[in-house]
Amino acid sequence: PLFITQKKCIRVLFGDRESYLEKFRTCARTRIFGEQILGKEFYEREHSKPLFKRHQLLTVHNLHKYHCLLELFKAMKLRIPMPIYELFQRSRIRDDKLVSLKHSILFNHQSSNLWIKCRKSEIDFTTSIMIVKRRLKQSLLDYQSAYGEDWHNYNFDLAHFEF
Repeated sequence: PLFITQKKCIRVLFGDRESYLEKFRTCARTRIFGEQILGKEFYEREHSKPLFKRHQLLTVHNLHKYHCLLELFKAMKLRIPMPIYELFQRSRIRDDKLVSLKHSILFNHQSSNLWIKCRKSEIDFTTSIMIVKRRLKQSLLDYQSAYGEDWHNYNFDLAHFEF
């Protein structure tokens, strides 16, 4: 439901206004007589995926991933706020790796699993925050704009996502 609402808002804010207004000009004076019949294409909504891509907007699914990964990175790099930093367990072998925690819906489990699944080897906790922000957002935008003009489950699945 939240994603559907987000798509509606994106269509309202960034959609093609002229084509939307043209849909409702059904008076005989404004449309040619043969075009008065409203077919299937009249009721189709504008695709929202190209709008997300054109304006470089993340979906709510990817916004969640973005902020989880970014907050985890900041906590591990700066070691503040201390209560959040203490939620995570670093690997004893490599400082830039995290130990996976038991399954939970809590932030520490969700974000550490995202980090383990998605991180490429060249990003570690010494990398600049701005570089991580830029690379993470661009990777998520590329990932969500793949698979054609329609939304696909793979646009939100992390099976092949890396940053």
